[in-house]
This record gives sequence, C-alpha cells and structure tokens, in this order.
Amino acid sequence: MPGLYHKTAAADGTGEAPGWRRRAGFGIIKGKMRPPEELKGAFRGRRREEDKRSAGIVTIVGGAFKYPHAPVLAALGARAAGAGLVHLVAPDASRYAAAVHVPEAVFTKLSATCVPPAADATAAGMGLGGGVNVQLLVTRLLSGSCGRFVLDADALAVLAEWRAKGEWNPGPRSVELVLTPHEGEAARLLGCKREKISSDRMEAAKEIARLYGATVVLKGAGTVVASPDGSRVYVNDTGNPDMALGGMGDLLAGAIAARWAWLKGDAFTASVSAVWLHGAAGDAVERAFLDPSLANTAAKLGSLRAAFDAGKDFPW
Repeated sequence: MPGLYHKTAAADGTGEAPGWRRRAGFGIIKGKMRPPEELKGAFRGRRREEDKRSAGIVTIVGGAFKYPHAPVLAALGARAAGAGLVHLVAPDASRYAAAVHVPEAVFTKLSATCVPPAADATAAGMGLGGGVNVQLLVTRLLSGSCGRFVLDADALAVLAEWRAKGEWNPGPRSVELVLTPHEGEAARLLGCKREKISSDRMEAAKEIARLYGATVVLKGAGTVVASPDGSRVYVNDTGNPDMALGGMGDLLAGAIAARWAWLKGDAFTASVSAVWLHGAAGDAVERAFLDPSLANTAAKLGSLRAAFDAGKDFPW
C-alpha cells in the first residue's frame, strides 16, 4: 500500500508490510490537492532576498548521438521543480532543443575532457550510452571531496559493473548519492533477474540502497524510495498509466536534483517530494484531459511546485 513507512521492531498488526508502519498519505480536500503531512517541510517559499544561486544550482550531464534530448528533458524537470540555475552539459546536438525548451539553462558541450560545473546537486547518466567514455565521466564526477549526485540510466550501469568487479565500496563518503533505476536497471545493480525485482519491489529498493550506500528511487507503478540504511521506505501513490512514456524518468531525475538543491539536506525527503510531485503533475494532466506529453507534465509540475512552495493548495 502507498505511503511512508518507518521501520519497527516487529509487525504491528495493521495488515501493512511486516516490520513497517504506514503513515497517512495525501488527500483531495474540498476540491484541492495538498502534499502529504510528512512532506510539508519539503515545500517552502523563497525569501524576498533569494537569488538564482541560493535557490539551487543544478548541473545535468548526459546525452549522446542516439539520445541527444534526454538531458534536455532532465533540465526541463529541474527548472520546473524550482532550480534557480541549471547548467546543461550535453552534446552539441542537444543545443537547439535546449534553446527552445529550457532557454534558462547555461550550456556546456559534453566531451571526454570536460569538467561539469559545480552545483548544489548534479544529475547524470541519462542518454550517455554510445557517447563519451561513461566510466571516465562517472569516475570524475564521484572523485570530488563532496557533492550530491542523482545517477540515472548509463551511470547506473557503471556502478553495477564496478560492483560486479569488486571495485565498489559503499562505505562512508562525503559524496551523497540518489540512484533512480527502473526494474531492469535494478536487476543489473543487484545482479539478478528482473522477475526478482518485480516480486518484491520494496525489498529490492532496500537491498540496492544497502549495497550502494545510496537513497534509491525504484521507478514504476508505485515508485519506491528507500533510505540508505533502510529505516525509511516510501511507496508513491500519485501518477497514472499515461506517464508510461519515454523520457518521463529523465524529467524525474532533474526534478529530484532540483528539490535536493533547494532543500540541501536529506536526500530521502528531497527524493520523496520530487517523486510525489512528478506523479501529481501527471495526475493533473490526466484530470484536465491534456495530451500527456512531457512538456505538459513539466508545466503542471511547475504549477504544483509553485503553489506548494507558497504554502497554497492546488485547485483540483
């Protein structure tokens, strides 16, 4: 069942998942949507003196000849989710789409030798396959003394390969990670068949979180978010089948980075707020009978985020 779970010593007799206690989720109250009670602290307005940098800097790293627009979609998600400044590190083929869809973004050409700009949070991996040396790029990103990184798609394949070779150490580090696999990528991260992931998504998310020392966002119907130590697990109840669309995960990765850059704190809370907001945006698109495109979803995401950050409910 959806909601936020906290670990308990034993099953509490509620009929929920054993060892977990469910907290209340969100509701539609008098024709208005509002976030779950546990996410109230994740939405807060900007101060009058806020500037684009203090509002959160996000760097997006991705794209290759086959998927030049993947990082543009992530940048669109970051902007809609409230990033004050978006750096887009992508191939030249992404430049024109970025100019149209995310004119606010600062563009840097992706190359094997480029150094992505420092940011409050960086999202990387979307659409990188077949382009620059992905392992070299991920190594460069994670070798810094500190940082917040949302790793998606091809960056996850690098982590899975490192772990398979015994080259991954999930021990304490100053670099914080959020991993955003779908079920196929989750299977590679665990070195198992996809069917095992599907059979117990909550347990799979917890196991990936433990093995990689990261917050995990296991995408799909009822997206699961797990904290690194497994003490908190959230099962999302927003979203709908119209969101089963190529690029929707890229939009989400950018949104997670933006909420994390703004909150600058707990990766779990930032991830849950972004996942919930992303699904709620899809629901708002469906309710309005709009084309469930990525552009429309991003637009609704931005409207919802603006309302909730301002402490307002969203008309439903």
